[in-house]
Amino acid sequence: MSRVYRNPLKGRKYKAEVSIGSGSTRKRKTKTFNDMTEARIWIHQMEIMADRGTDFEKSRWLFIDYYWQWVQLYKKPVVSANTMHTYYSSYQHFLKGLGDVRLEDLTRNRIQKYLNGLDLSHESIRKDLMQLRSCLRDAVSDGVLPHNPAAGTLRIVADPSRTKGDDQKFMSIHDFKRVRDFLLSYHYRINDVDRLALLIISQSGLRVGECLALKYEDIDCLHNTITVDESWDSKHNILKEPKTKHARRTIPLPKQVVHILEQWMSYQRRYLFREGVANPDQFMLMNKRGRLPRASSINAAYHQIQIRLGMEPKFSTHTFRHTLASLMVANENISMVYVSRYLGHASVMITEKYYIGLLPEQVEVEAGKVLKVIEG
Repeated sequence: MSRVYRNPLKGRKYKAEVSIGSGSTRKRKTKTFNDMTEARIWIHQMEIMADRGTDFEKSRWLFIDYYWQWVQLYKKPVVSANTMHTYYSSYQHFLKGLGDVRLEDLTRNRIQKYLNGLDLSHESIRKDLMQLRSCLRDAVSDGVLPHNPAAGTLRIVADPSRTKGDDQKFMSIHDFKRVRDFLLSYHYRINDVDRLALLIISQSGLRVGECLALKYEDIDCLHNTITVDESWDSKHNILKEPKTKHARRTIPLPKQVVHILEQWMSYQRRYLFREGVANPDQFMLMNKRGRLPRASSINAAYHQIQIRLGMEPKFSTHTFRHTLASLMVANENISMVYVSRYLGHASVMITEKYYIGLLPEQVEVEAGKVLKVIEG
């Protein structure tokens, strides 16, 4: 039985009530409204949801409770520790912005208000939205919600001060060459593993974790290649599977770089043996304390080099990867498929999405072409 009647309590004018099922399985839902028509529409929606098998009990859960159960059930068993950390970070954000919202009351309007109030970087908000959408999509599949309120168009309103602009993601070709030449001419010793990691990354576009996981056997000095088949998680100090199946790859290295690495391996072996430091896995970047450097220390070393060369220390280690990728994409003689495989991306679409951005010098060239078109 369904009905709309005057709300006997203070507040909204009307109270809508709908009963679903019968006997011991009967469930009753109520909601208050200021408008009679809205109340009747709500009843109609509830009846449709019941016909579709919606789980009304779970729909009344707080969103954060459903989200955390979803993470534990569907994500924790299959994702890496680092990825799990991103789900926990999103949970903390949801707790602050959506902590009192029930699943059934979650609307696109409410989600947009949440996004507007985050004051985080574009990437952090993007991850929150992606995970929220995925969770609600499963809620629809499980019959908890009739539709996904996050499926429509939603805008990411990021804090500019926390969001990296293109000038921080891509170095100019001139600055890239200055850093490259510095690293190629440097005389590496055991205290320089951070800088050696920067050399490798600048000449291969490897992710930091992939670089840290390199072993002697991964460097082919005969064919001048480097093989990537593992990644080092410096947060948890463990080796893990590569990010994607295409992340397992063998890529070319310049002969000069291979020569530097060949000399380094010989020197590092002798030093560690003399000092009694064990390196059973033969890690390329094992330091004198028998440890691999942390990603943060490599990034700090990169900032020091930028300062030494008179540059503003605004670039992160990942800038090498962005810049190399953009240079490759801009070269019409290199296929997009090869660039994608070189970088270890899951698909060519990812390469196109992130790296068809222009380097500073390319912006000037393209702007010149536009002016020629305008001026006729």
